Amino acid sequence: MFKRILTVVVAAVGLAVAATAPASAIDSGSSKNACGVVYFYPDGDTFKFLDTCSDGHGVLLYWTTPTTGQPHTTDSAQSKAYTGGYTGWDLDNAYVYDKDFTEGACFYYRVGLTESGGYIIGSYGSWTLSCA
Repeated sequence: MFKRILTVVVAAVGLAVAATAPASAIDSGSSKNACGVVYFYPDGDTFKFLDTCSDGHGVLLYWTTPTTGQPHTTDSAQSKAYTGGYTGWDLDNAYVYDKDFTEGACFYYRVGLTESGGYIIGSYGSWTLSCA
């Protein structure tokens, strides 16, 4: 009996915490080898790029067009590269790229590496779903 009551209390607390969580969580994606990392901040529609390896490669962000419908990884897309050099993991050193997405619009993005203006084949990490 005590276990059932405890389970109900724990579940209720979990629901209360989930209901009060901020609506705009920060998302991140990384290249396959984690030498490129991009954070997305929905408050302000800001991407922050980190180049975490001193390998001479830039960081490439590839995102689908934000939509208030159901986003898909095959939607039309844009890209932005950061080639300014090593930043390390310090977000104060991050390259900041601001966009202006429709509130509530969702999109997928992934992060890869670039060299001499081109995508390095096989460097993209997994897709990340985000909403503005």
